[in-house]
Amino acid sequence: MDAARLPVAQAYAKAHPQVHANIVTFDGDGNGATTLQTKIQLWNRTGKGWPDVLFSEQVNDPVWMAQKPFEFAAPVKDLLKQDVLGQWPASSTAQCTINGTQYCVQDNLAQVVLWVNKTLMDRFHYAVPKTWQEWASLGEKVATEHPGYIVGNVGDSFSHWIYLWGNQCPLEQVHGTSVHIDATDSHCTRVAGLLDPLIKNGTVPPLSVFTPDFAQKYGGADSKVLLMPGPSWYAQAVFDQALHVPAKQITAAPPLQWGTDTPVTTGQVGGGPWIMSRHSTNLTTAADFVTWATTVFNPSGADARPGYPAYAPLATKWLEQQAANPYYAADPTPALKAAADQIWPGWNLVSYPDQPVWSTSVITELVAGKPLSSLLEPFGKALKQAAQAAGYAVD
Repeated sequence: MDAARLPVAQAYAKAHPQVHANIVTFDGDGNGATTLQTKIQLWNRTGKGWPDVLFSEQVNDPVWMAQKPFEFAAPVKDLLKQDVLGQWPASSTAQCTINGTQYCVQDNLAQVVLWVNKTLMDRFHYAVPKTWQEWASLGEKVATEHPGYIVGNVGDSFSHWIYLWGNQCPLEQVHGTSVHIDATDSHCTRVAGLLDPLIKNGTVPPLSVFTPDFAQKYGGADSKVLLMPGPSWYAQAVFDQALHVPAKQITAAPPLQWGTDTPVTTGQVGGGPWIMSRHSTNLTTAADFVTWATTVFNPSGADARPGYPAYAPLATKWLEQQAANPYYAADPTPALKAAADQIWPGWNLVSYPDQPVWSTSVITELVAGKPLSSLLEPFGKALKQAAQAAGYAVD
C-alpha cells in the first residue's frame, strides 16, 4: 500500500491483535505499476510471496491484475457481503469491474471540484466562476490585475484527468478488447484552446503542485493560489500539507460547467482500489480487513481520512466531519457531495498507465514553451502506441 493508507493498516492491526499483520508500503505512482507487475510475475514463478491484500493508487491496476499473465486479483462477490457491496456508487463499482466481474472496491472517490481561496477572492472582489469560460476570463483578469497569482496548474502527471476527463475528451473508451482514443476531438481541442492563453500568461503554470518550486512560488501564508480545479483530497494533501495555506482560507465550489452544456461532468484523480489476492490462504481475514478499512475506519481531527470515502454510509459521516472542520473558510461539503455523482463515465479503465505518457508527451513540451493545442495530436498518438503495446485494438 501507499504511505497514505498506512494508518488504516496500523489501526486494523491494533484493533485486531489476534491478526499477524505484515504491512509493506511501496511506490504507487504512475510509474510504480511496472515494479508491481515485475513483483507479481516473480511471485507467480516462485509460487510464493503474494500479499493477501494490495492497495494501489492506480485505478487501472485491477485491469491487468485480473488478467493473464498476472492473474492476481480475486473476485470480491463471494468475499464481501452483497448488502455491503451495494453501498458503493455505481460509478465506483464500474471502476472495479473487468469483463463483468468485480475485482476490487474503491477506498475513496477523487471527484474534481473547484477549490477556492475565499480570502483572496473576497479581497480582490471576484465572483467564483461557474463555467470554464468564466474561469478562463477570470484567469486573464488576474494576469493583468494581480500578476503572480494563479487559477490552476497543468503540470501534474494527472492534469489531463482534471481538464480533459471532466470535459468529455474521449481518450479511454473501451469496448471489449478495443479502445477508442481521439485527442483531436472537439471536447479536447476546446479545452486546449481555453488553457493555452492561461498557460502563456502564467495563471495556469505547467508545474506540479507537489514540487518545492510550486510551494515556494505559490504556497505559504501569502498563498498565490486563487482557484484550483482539483480532486476532493486536495484540501488536506495539497493546501494544508504541501502548500501550508493557513486555516480559514480554502473552500470548494461545484465542478465547472462547459458553457451551457448539461449534464455537468467532472473528472477524477485517484479513487485507489483495494485488491485481494486469489492466491491468499487468508481470504476471510483479507476480506475482513478490506471491509473494515472501507466501511469502518473513520478517524477524526488531524488523523481524518484524506479522501472522500467511496462507501456511501461512511461518506455521509466523513462529510459531517468536513462540514465542521475548522480548516475551511466555508463548508465545502455541498460541492464535494454534488461532484461525487458527476464523474463522467466516458473514461474506462485500461491496463496501461497513461500518466507517464502525459508527462513525457505534454508536460515536458509545455515547460519548453509549446502550446497545449499543438501537443494533443502527438499525445493521442503516444496513447495509441501504449494501448497497442498492451494488446488493445485501437480505433
